[in-house]
Amino acid sequence: MKQISNELISCINQMTDENVAETRERVNKLFDFIELSLTLWGAIPTIDASIELAKKEPEAIRISPSETSQRMIVTSSTDAENLGTPMERKLKGGILKGKQGDIYVPEKIVRMHGFEHGDYIEAIGDSLKDLVFIKRKNSVIKDESNRIEIDYCVLKKTSDGLLVADQTIADGKLTRIKLDGESPYQFLISQRDIDTYSLKDGSVVAIAYHESDPLSFRVVWCYPERTSEPARPEPKPSSFYKDSTAKKENMWTDIELNLLKDKKIVIIGADFRSADFMPLAENGNFSLDIFSGDESRNRIKAAVKNMDLIISASEHSSHRSSGLAKECAKKYKIPFRAAPTSQSSIKKAMIHGIKESYIPFHSFF
Repeated sequence: MKQISNELISCINQMTDENVAETRERVNKLFDFIELSLTLWGAIPTIDASIELAKKEPEAIRISPSETSQRMIVTSSTDAENLGTPMERKLKGGILKGKQGDIYVPEKIVRMHGFEHGDYIEAIGDSLKDLVFIKRKNSVIKDESNRIEIDYCVLKKTSDGLLVADQTIADGKLTRIKLDGESPYQFLISQRDIDTYSLKDGSVVAIAYHESDPLSFRVVWCYPERTSEPARPEPKPSSFYKDSTAKKENMWTDIELNLLKDKKIVIIGADFRSADFMPLAENGNFSLDIFSGDESRNRIKAAVKNMDLIISASEHSSHRSSGLAKECAKKYKIPFRAAPTSQSSIKKAMIHGIKESYIPFHSFF
């Protein structure tokens, strides 16, 4: 503000009878710049004297970076068509690419605002440490990112003192990590990540990796120990998840048990009902994977291509998830069934889909 004040004083001091109009125009431009700056940033930035002051309808205002080659991405409210820059999602955080340098969006900011690959993000501020990030436009290419993230991975210490992640918390239960939907996988946590996040046995973290290279993984987030995040449950004995023989017979008939044994079924949508669906698999001795439908297109395709049946939980599936389920079924020639989200309806869909597998598509049980 002092720089602008000095400029205003200088303009007034240089005013003569001949340059009153020019002085007024100059002063008005200075006040226009002050008003625009306060609207955008809440403060007056330091400007280079060689930069023309803001016009009444500027397309953009660039702030000269001090002691850095990075660029402040600043657009005025009058340029509503092209606000922000597409964010490139990295394993950790994101990048806003600019002609005069790139700006890093911290992982904390990405998670706080729910930024996704390709979202148009505007960075506002007059220094890197004081940037404010605002999403101006939703991404249309978020599914094109090759970044895969596994949330709520539980770390454990091996007998030789190494920290590994081979389980994740899903629906309040520990489940094995399976990148391909079948084979158990284990991440060996690097010393760098251990030191960065002060990790230990029992820590709960998020892990991200490039889809084509699981070895590229990094720990990108560590969940607080005391928070509203799901707490780590203690593994239950196998008997906890197994019903009695009588109950098992009531859930599935002998014919149905033989029909479903060792089959691989996936449900897309209504993952919040997983606690109701998983007992069907546990008592029927078949494999069941459940997706929300919000996962990346490539991740779902990789998980379902070897399945025996795809079920879309139609009552709560989004248009995207139901469409993706049908697309995968057609591409890999897998039977498809759509059903309401009740356990009885999903159960009927399972029996019909496996027994009548020659019928490619059938809906509503």
